[in-house]
Amino acid sequence: LTVNQAPAITSANNTTAIMGTAGSFTVTTTGYPAPSLSETGSLPSGVTFSDNHNGTGTLSGTPTVSGVYSIGFTASNAVGSPATQTFTLTVNQSPAITSANNTTFAVGTAGSFTVTTTGYPTTSLSETGSLPSGVTFVDNHNGTGKLSGTPTTNGVFSITFTASNGIGSPATQTFALTVNQSPAITSANTATFAMGTAGSFTVTTTGYPAPSIGETGALPSGVTFADNHN
Repeated sequence: LTVNQAPAITSANNTTAIMGTAGSFTVTTTGYPAPSLSETGSLPSGVTFSDNHNGTGTLSGTPTVSGVYSIGFTASNAVGSPATQTFTLTVNQSPAITSANNTTFAVGTAGSFTVTTTGYPTTSLSETGSLPSGVTFVDNHNGTGKLSGTPTTNGVFSITFTASNGIGSPATQTFALTVNQSPAITSANTATFAMGTAGSFTVTTTGYPAPSIGETGALPSGVTFADNHN
């Protein structure tokens, strides 16, 4: 006496993998004779499905792309109707910061720089460190962030960006923001020396990087000009 049974898929209808990491999921069924299994839909690159010919199938591989993939499984054994299941494969990806680790702004001029990331789910971005006055950082909540503003001070500012999405470890990047400043001469435009007496006058400037100073015109005999390179 042979008692047949129509097929049914008994395993969960979803699983999660991590991009770049090998993983597997077993599809299980009931039914007699043992159902055969097939898969339809677009699997991520690096992942395959195989029927084990014992009423189970294996979804396995090392995915090379992230995202959500909707596929279908069908179990059949010629008893009753085939059983179908809509299945969701989610491939997560650890966060990484992909933009450059430095940029340059100018004092008194509006500037912006976009921090970009990869990862699934979409990463959130945060910033630590001392930004120059007039400059702020905002997470755009789409895997990017924006460093922008009109700086009022010059120099090199070392900050850190952190990207996280709950997958693996957060990604960090040490970032250098250089704020340049156009040169300006800040010292007086006149000086008085006495003939036969040693004298000196310091020409001062602002600007970043430190400006170099040159002189043109006819100096009196005995007087020279030198750039101090500071």
